[in-house]
Parts: sequence; C-alpha cells; structure tokens
Amino acid sequence: MGRPRDRGMKRILFVDDEQQVLEGLRDALRACRREWKMTFVSSGEEALAVLAEQPHDVVVSDMRMPGMDGAALLSEVQQRHPDTVRIVLSGYAEAESLVRVAAVAHRFLAKPCDVQELRHVVERSCALSELAHREGLRRAASGAVDLPLVPRVYRELTVMLEDPGASIEDVAALVECDPAITAKVLQLANSAFFSLKRHVTKVRDAVAYVGLGTVKALVLSAGAFAALPPARPIPHLVLDELERHGLATGRLAGQIVDGEGSDVAVAGGLLRDIGLLVLASQEPEYLEEVLRIAHDEGRPLVEVEMERGGTTHAEIGAHLLALWGLPHEIVECVAYHHAVPGGEPRLDAAAAVHISEALLAEQRTGAPLVQAPGLDPEYVERLGVADRLPAWSQLAADGAAVPA
Repeated sequence: MGRPRDRGMKRILFVDDEQQVLEGLRDALRACRREWKMTFVSSGEEALAVLAEQPHDVVVSDMRMPGMDGAALLSEVQQRHPDTVRIVLSGYAEAESLVRVAAVAHRFLAKPCDVQELRHVVERSCALSELAHREGLRRAASGAVDLPLVPRVYRELTVMLEDPGASIEDVAALVECDPAITAKVLQLANSAFFSLKRHVTKVRDAVAYVGLGTVKALVLSAGAFAALPPARPIPHLVLDELERHGLATGRLAGQIVDGEGSDVAVAGGLLRDIGLLVLASQEPEYLEEVLRIAHDEGRPLVEVEMERGGTTHAEIGAHLLALWGLPHEIVECVAYHHAVPGGEPRLDAAAAVHISEALLAEQRTGAPLVQAPGLDPEYVERLGVADRLPAWSQLAADGAAVPA
C-alpha cells in the first residue's frame, strides 16, 4: 500500500522507454510544474514501483516498450490503482493494437501529440475526477475493478470508423455480431423518429437511416445497459423505462437542433442517464435511498442527490464518458441534462438535451427518474427561443413515449 494521495497538486506519471521522448515531454511541460508533480520513468516495472510508493492521478504511457508494454502496464494499474486515469501516448496505432489497449486505457493520444492537447486531456480528466468527490462514488465513476470500460463493440466500431475505407456494410456486419444492438438499431430506424414509409428489416438499411453517429451512441448505450446491471432490484428504477426515456430525449433533442449537431444531441439524449447505471451497479443502497426520497417527497432526483451526496448522476455519467474518450460535446450533454449548460448561451446539443429533458418531464409526472427541475425562464430568454417553446412542447407531447 502506498502513502495517501495528496489532493492538492496533481501527480502525473509519464512512461516511455525512449529517453529522448521523456526529455522532450519534461521540457515541453515545464510550465505545468506549479500545477503538476511530474515523474518520468523508462519502463513499466519502474512505473509500478513508483505507484506502489505514491499513488498518482494520471499515468501517461507509451504502447511499445520492451518487456512490459503499455497495455500490460495499464492493465496492472487498472487492477492495483483503479482510481488512476490511464492514458496511452503512442505512435503505434494499428487497429489490433488500438482495440487491445482500449480495454485498459481511458484515453488514446497519437504521437506526435500537441503539448496543449496533452495538457488539455490531462487537466480535463483530473477536473472531471473531482466531480464525484464522495470516495465510494468517485471510485465507481473512475474505473473500479468491477466497472467495465468502453464496450468491446463500441471500441471496434470506433476503430473501424477511423478507416476512410470503411463502408456501411462493414458497420452493419459488426452491429449484427450483437443481437441486442441489432434489435436497438432496427427499433430506432422503425420508430416515429424517422417516420419512414416502409418497415426496415435489414441492418444495413437501418444503419444508413439512423446514421453512424447515432449507431455509435446506440452501441455504447446498449453495451452500458448490458455491462452495468443493477446489483439487485431497486424500487423506482425500471430499466426499460430508462431506455425508452433516453430514446425520447434523443429524438426530441435531435429535432430541436435540426441539422448540424443533431447526431450529438441524439447521442447525448440516449446516454444522459448512464450515471444511474453506474450507481445501480456500484452504489445500489445509496441510489435506492435517493430514489425513495425523491418519490415520497415528489422532488426532482438531482435535488435529493445534491443534498445527500453532493454529486448527481449527471456528473458521474459525464465523468465516465469523458474517461471513455467520448467527444466533449456528448459529455456536456450528459453533464448538463438537468442543469443550465455553462458558457455563453447557444442552441447547441447540450442546450437541446437540457430543454428536451425538461419538456418531456412535463409530460410524465410522478416518477423520480423523469422529474426535472424545469426550464429556467431567464436561460430560455437568453437563448432567444421563447417563441419556439410551444412547438417543442407539442413535439414532446407527441413523442413522450418511443415504442419499445
């Protein structure tokens, strides 16, 4: 057991067998010395020895190293230090290698990597780690041993879509390997979301209609539901209802954005409650308690969560998706689906998911999972969309229930 972690200055461990690379990182990151305590080692064995002596917030490792390579090192880190963020910084980017390292790494950065991008990824990972500050919830959100990382089919799909030669047929073949995901893609393609004039029975056609961005979100959502089952039955938590509400939220958010960013909005809606799955799997007693209070007192769940734990399922879900390396825009959708998005108001995907969540909650009362704090009139005014709310409310009323 190492010494307790210093919660002040962040500790970052860099691992690379090339001394020139380590020296380059040391020089490039010199400006971070007031914020980070950095350690540089040249092997996986050295890294594990350092971690045994002092826990670190982040490990940034090369992939190709003699003896213990990056994937083997991060696998050990995952087992021994599950709270540590695991990042690969490597020029070795073959598809097979990416899939292997994705099983144990939260993020993958390709060499050469811009120093500002590296700094941004490390800082954002550290900042998001602090969202779930209750120790038990923080462990659950940041990658405890029994908490799965990115679902396998999602990892493989991500790698496939990085190949400019990949076709819709290739994606359809991968989707068809998982019956549950196949059913979800066909379900969405045939739902009112697309209002098609004919029934879609082929996965290839469904993928074309749904869109690759939405397929990735469906794959991730289905994988999360399969990999994060509740530790036991939890009153007021109905997974089928959770999925249906996610589809409805994604559908409405996509309609609100209507154009560029609609895929992100759909994905954000589908994934917005992934934090509840984390809690159901890792902290069932806590989740049961806050759901019971929200139900008995008729209050939004997020209000009770803040009172009891100081952290909401939205923050926990956003934290997990950020560590999985999802685009920042999707992470924002999840983080702000119950709260006013930060920054200058604009009608982007995060705003659309936030609005959709509130409008759909107005259509379905009485259940803690669908009660939202409501739209802030000042926020709506600053967005300049007050005149569009009646039309969006009608869309919410029409689509509050997406067929299962």
